[in-house]
Amino acid sequence: MSKDTKRSSLLKRRDGLGKAEKLTNANGSDNAPAPPPAYDAAVSEQEQAQQPISDGQILADATDTENANLTAAFENLKLTNLPVDPNVETCLAHLKLLFAIQWMKEDVGFADGLWGLWDAQAGPVNPVLRGKPEKLKEREREEKKSEEEEAGPRMEEKLSDKNLETLSRIREKRWAVFVARAVDRYETWWKSLTRVLPGRPLSEADMDQVNSPAYADFPTDFNAVMAWTDDMLPPLDVLMVWHTHMLNPRAFLEDAMLAGLRQVWVTGMPWDTVNKAIDTDFNYTVSDACKTRWTHQTGLAWKNVDDPLTKKIKCPRCDKLMEIPWTTCGLPEDYLPGNGPPVLTGHGYGDSNLYHLCPACNNIICKELLSVAKFVQDTQALLGPGNRPMPGTVLDPKKGTPTGPPVTSRGVKDLTAHTFPNRMLKSGCNSIRTTITALTKSSSVTMDHVRKEIEAVLADRSNVRVIDAKSLTKRHSLPPESRIAIRKMMSRYWENFSLFALDLCGAVMRQGIFVEKMCKLGWLHSPSARDTMTRLLTKYLRFMEIMRRNPTQVTVPTLDVDLAWHTHQLSPSMYYRHTVTWAGRFIDHDDKIDENTLSKQFEWTSKVYQDMYGDVYSACSCWYCEAIRSAHISTVGKVLGLSKQEKVAENFHSSGAASLHPPDTSAHISSHNSVALVPDPNHTTSPHKSRSLVTARLAAMQRKRLDTAYAKARARAEKKGRPPPKREEVYYDHWGYPYLYAAPYAYPLWWTPGMYCGWYPGYVVACGGGAWAADAVVLMRVDPELEVVVGAAAADAVEGVV
Repeated sequence: MSKDTKRSSLLKRRDGLGKAEKLTNANGSDNAPAPPPAYDAAVSEQEQAQQPISDGQILADATDTENANLTAAFENLKLTNLPVDPNVETCLAHLKLLFAIQWMKEDVGFADGLWGLWDAQAGPVNPVLRGKPEKLKEREREEKKSEEEEAGPRMEEKLSDKNLETLSRIREKRWAVFVARAVDRYETWWKSLTRVLPGRPLSEADMDQVNSPAYADFPTDFNAVMAWTDDMLPPLDVLMVWHTHMLNPRAFLEDAMLAGLRQVWVTGMPWDTVNKAIDTDFNYTVSDACKTRWTHQTGLAWKNVDDPLTKKIKCPRCDKLMEIPWTTCGLPEDYLPGNGPPVLTGHGYGDSNLYHLCPACNNIICKELLSVAKFVQDTQALLGPGNRPMPGTVLDPKKGTPTGPPVTSRGVKDLTAHTFPNRMLKSGCNSIRTTITALTKSSSVTMDHVRKEIEAVLADRSNVRVIDAKSLTKRHSLPPESRIAIRKMMSRYWENFSLFALDLCGAVMRQGIFVEKMCKLGWLHSPSARDTMTRLLTKYLRFMEIMRRNPTQVTVPTLDVDLAWHTHQLSPSMYYRHTVTWAGRFIDHDDKIDENTLSKQFEWTSKVYQDMYGDVYSACSCWYCEAIRSAHISTVGKVLGLSKQEKVAENFHSSGAASLHPPDTSAHISSHNSVALVPDPNHTTSPHKSRSLVTARLAAMQRKRLDTAYAKARARAEKKGRPPPKREEVYYDHWGYPYLYAAPYAYPLWWTPGMYCGWYPGYVVACGGGAWAADAVVLMRVDPELEVVVGAAAADAVEGVV
């Protein structure tokens, strides 16, 4: 087959994928309700004729006129501020927003002296090695495109320069403090919206009322649209945090319901207004009227860096108003590095080791105390006249929807399992109301004290009967659903002292991994950008179908699928309607997944996708993706010539598609939520140690599986006469310093524990709470050979109350 014929064949196949398709099951019959409404995934004949050679590849002979036309196309996106299902226009607008966020991040990290963090604190660094913002690199590449590119410094030089490594950490610390302040500013904006928009906080009475607009009908009232104007936009740092918040769908719905912000929930991201504020150089520009309105509404400066360097809070014990510095890591500009490397942990409000003495009562203010204070405040809101339910008790844990009390056969409302924690805290059993609300008056309290108080209540079965209003003469124990509800409530406070259902500081850091990868793929600068968006929307529909058919499995997206998925979630009400109508549940977007579980489930997702659609899932030629495809191939089926997976993998190479998807510009596994699973340092008992052993064994097994699959991929390539995939060392440029990238699914090894606000964003604790219980069940499901040992760990986790 000639090159022209091969290329023509490939483009025809791609054109077919560019059109909207009807989802069918594995045997070809249609058994799924149509997604409401159908996406705009079709392309015109003219667009099909211009199909690119490769996603994101800018053609070598592109003229300045074509690039100008491309710019004009982005300036004239057909957008609206109304909630919509994802389409080409919103995906492109989303990419523009991601670029603006990434450029802001680089501006902050490279701002020498910000927060008193000076480059000079790292010691002398060769100017050639210092690194520079990516947007500056792009500008220099554009200016020198006709010149021969200069050879950069060798990798060995960078790796051996410890001062350069310290410099990269200083830059990361600037960004970490900026993010902590951005989350705090977002919280202030969120509170201000409750004052200027209609609505009121959720109450328990709303949850009992049929078709309550504040509860049952909250997610589906599509008439409650917010009328966005150009002067209503928040600053970009706040917009970034809001963006991350919405990418945790169930958490965002719960927070919006508790605050009564229905218009914010229904409308979501105002794409037209946001897009107009971002120019073609990805600068975020608003009017003076917008800045004035922001300051008047929130009392904050427009720019993050212009706000005070201290945070005002009240002492949880004595209510004394005090000011805590955002970071204590700042040093004078003339600091001499000879005194040792700068300490980047710190004791400020935006540091990891918050430590501040109350000037009135000498109480130690720390992050653990603030988590308890949040729990106490929420308990008081439950017990008060507003009867606001506790976070984590609002949505049905299985469906993720607001579910009122069931009605018995006698027409009487029964008790709802997921509201059990509210009833328990109101019951007065074991004097829990008095004990909980008095916790902040003690010293050195943590959420572990809260856990023990709850366990003491539930240890007595008579208390459970009282809470659930059961006759004392009947046997009644705590249902599993109620145990899950307690763990769900407690998850809102473990390692989180913010107003929201999750720690948004860590979530923004993890989301930043995805943002950076999207920018590096270069889709937005490619003439084929619209075609790329069309194809990924089709692929996203397929991905959603896999999730619909496999509700008990963790389905892992590729980067291109994740862009469409994220874009959908930024119109929360439309995403809710689509998933609930189509899949029967409000599909969540996991914020943290253990890296080994992520890789194992990506392998499963890839196999199912290729079985259902006869096409590769991860169109990438890196060693990891080649290994994943090789793992799908059955030895028996291959020998008999019956392996569908073998044919799919081989067609990827024989069609020429593999050559168009090099490892550095392809959309393989999306791993921004990848974290390390670590043991809880607060638990040293035998059951918890056994969980650590299980975790280590699972990680070793996953590495062995990948090694075996990679060996198969090499052998298959050599047999077909192709160069085998190289397992090359890949380095990630972290603020100018290279870190070895273990694998595409791995969590960010370049993050430094102890440097971020609150808790480390790169891990999840394997404790007795819901996180470990869920992970253990997942691991047991995907690793049947470890069923006995993992099953025991899971049972132990479920047995623990919180």
